[in-house]
Amino acid sequence: MPELPEVETVVRGLTKHIVGQKIKSVKILHPRSFVWDHSMGPIQPSITDLTINKIYRRGKGIIINLSKDLSILIHLKMTGQLIYVEGKSRLNFGHPDPNFTLQMPSKHTRVILSLSKGTLYFNDQRLFGWVKIIPTNEIPNDKFIRNLGPEPFDLKFNLDYLWPILKRRAKSNIKSIIMDQSVVTGVGNIYADESLFLSGLKPTRLGIKLTQKQAAELIKNIQGVLKKGIKYMGTSISHYKTDEGASGKMQNHLNVYGRKGLPCKNCGQPISKTRLNGRGTHYCHTCQL
Repeated sequence: MPELPEVETVVRGLTKHIVGQKIKSVKILHPRSFVWDHSMGPIQPSITDLTINKIYRRGKGIIINLSKDLSILIHLKMTGQLIYVEGKSRLNFGHPDPNFTLQMPSKHTRVILSLSKGTLYFNDQRLFGWVKIIPTNEIPNDKFIRNLGPEPFDLKFNLDYLWPILKRRAKSNIKSIIMDQSVVTGVGNIYADESLFLSGLKPTRLGIKLTQKQAAELIKNIQGVLKKGIKYMGTSISHYKTDEGASGKMQNHLNVYGRKGLPCKNCGQPISKTRLNGRGTHYCHTCQL
């Protein structure tokens, strides 16, 4: 699943190419991938002829504000991707897999938005992602949005906020805490491993065992590694690519993730890998305590 830097890169790419365009038509190829807010009634609302005004991110969700107080909320989940085609130009957003991006629409295309200048395809191989129509003023009340914690760059995400959570969750390891989207949103497996390495904290360490100084340092490193991820337009460990179809470059700047057996950049000892809460977890057994 893409993390905050990857989703932010998608948002910036979409903004560059489709803001200002009108939606000419919507074609739904799989009903599971396209839903609408129940407050709008039992009939599928029309977004035809509406203009795309703004695109932004909340956590790992993509929000496209339209005219007439409607919005499109998108979550790519594990295999979702957005492909924008305009003339001979083809731009990949998200998880481009050559098995289902060579020809549009493909057997994995779920929703097609025909725009005034081009076409936006929502593909999803495993059908976990979704496209949702929602009144703009109802976005904060959406089930996905309302359960999200603060953005990592929000002023609210500080020691006064995190410290009571660490004390309250006495049996939780620190990695599971910072990956909990209700605690802080946008941090996934890659950036959790990286921020914990920079903080010198072993992922299995209980959050309650951190000192206030360590907790403050962790907050700073979460923010720092996410900013770096945005700068390098995300990682391309799996299938993620930037809006121009190029691979993100953050994988070239990782300290532990994906480096099992390779020497630690700090101490030279081999990087370890274990399973923690069902996720592959990378750390240095010497530098992280």
